[in-house]
Amino acid sequence: MGGKSGPSNNQMVQFEMQQAQEAKQKENKRQARLDQGKSAIDTLFGPENFGDDFYNKYQKAELDYTMPQLQTQYDTAKNSMTYDLARAGTLRSSAAGYAQGLLENQNAVNEAGVRAKADTDTAALRQSIASQQQQAYNQLYSTEDPTVAANTAASSVANAQLQQPNTGALGDMFKPIAIGLGSALAPVYGQYEQGKLLSSNTGRGDGSLTKNG
Repeated sequence: MGGKSGPSNNQMVQFEMQQAQEAKQKENKRQARLDQGKSAIDTLFGPENFGDDFYNKYQKAELDYTMPQLQTQYDTAKNSMTYDLARAGTLRSSAAGYAQGLLENQNAVNEAGVRAKADTDTAALRQSIASQQQQAYNQLYSTEDPTVAANTAASSVANAQLQQPNTGALGDMFKPIAIGLGSALAPVYGQYEQGKLLSSNTGRGDGSLTKNG
């Protein structure tokens, strides 16, 4: 009958309130650390370091490397074609215009391909940097240490800013346009002349296409 009594209800309530207050303060501090780390990461990966200027510069660097190579190949192919046309005596013929059209078409297709690759490579760089930013977030949330996360992010940013296009020598972009007269007609000239002959015979309507001699 003379035993000590347990804590009063009022004491229990005060204890629980204290625990709740401490938990709230702890969570506020945790959230403040996360907000601090996220702000640092967002700044490091933000437009100041990775804006449109950065990606445009990367894309331009690739095109500045590949487009002159393409131009050199085009000039070489054109000079070779002109020489072959002159040697065949067809430099000012309609077949020469046809051959030039083929070459210009190849050049347009090749240029579009080179520019498309630069677009794709730049998009891949954007994705890579976005992935590095997400990794920095993941580290922040797992460690809850804004300093460590910010330092890791800064290292990633420094490396990313040094990235250059993975360029190399272009392969042979132009298919040779064989030109020649005499014992054998070149494919380009023969195709053109065959088309003219077919058009002419069809236009006569005299059934000459069905005759064997």
